Amino acid sequence: MHRDAVTTPLLQKTREFETWLTDPARRAALVIAHPAHEIRVLHWLSSVRPHVYILTQGSRSGADSARREASELLIMAQGATIAKTWGGAWDRDLYDMLLDGKYETLLHWADELTADFIARAVDLVVADSWQHYNVAHDITYALARLAVQRARHALGRDITLLTYPVVPPTLAPGAPLAPAAANLRLPHAAVAAKIAALGLIPGIATETADINTAEGADAHMYEAFHNALPLAQLLQMPRQTPLYEVFGEDRVRAGIYTDVVRWPHLARACEALAQANSATAQAA
Repeated sequence: MHRDAVTTPLLQKTREFETWLTDPARRAALVIAHPAHEIRVLHWLSSVRPHVYILTQGSRSGADSARREASELLIMAQGATIAKTWGGAWDRDLYDMLLDGKYETLLHWADELTADFIARAVDLVVADSWQHYNVAHDITYALARLAVQRARHALGRDITLLTYPVVPPTLAPGAPLAPAAANLRLPHAAVAAKIAALGLIPGIATETADINTAEGADAHMYEAFHNALPLAQLLQMPRQTPLYEVFGEDRVRAGIYTDVVRWPHLARACEALAQANSATAQAA
């Protein structure tokens, strides 16, 4: 009896939030680091049709836009729209910004994102999670977090910020775990649509296989959303080496890159973004 009294309101609150989250009336934005990340939340995207911001071209070689082009076609096929002039960097150029400590472009992206959130009067932003897996994912989270903070101040009201795991938590050991906000179980047709979409984007076969292995029978069956953690909490020294450093060392040995982006490079960039955010807020 007591258990029912506690559980029922919690379930009701969860269902009410899931209804709000998937309401087509949401003025939503999706902020992702790489093309194809949208597939991780494709059912939500097709329901809400957010304005989508893609930070990079998604090409490791730094010369091929095929992944970005296919991703844009997929997003538009769901009835969503794309911020064509935001981001669009090559991963190699993003790494150079962090290695060289030159943050002008990052600051510009943060300003553009903030201004667009305000102009669109967004009430919901979904972004890549901070997972210590790929430095582009984490910097995308930081950009979205800080833009939401400034837009809230400008609009004088709350904007819900959620994240989703770009990779399953088992592939990102040691990453901070944010509280769950919603876990949408997809209908069979939506699962089939996600699986079909994975075949439309070039260059993601390895990532798809890793997710299938990690998630097993539940692969693509759920779309998980988490509450956003404060940036100050995320900028605490990791307890273990971030995976992007491990991957970076492999690519340096393979001759793809000449230097490894490490934790201090990311931390300094995020601190610069946060300081700029604070200065802007004080000026306002």
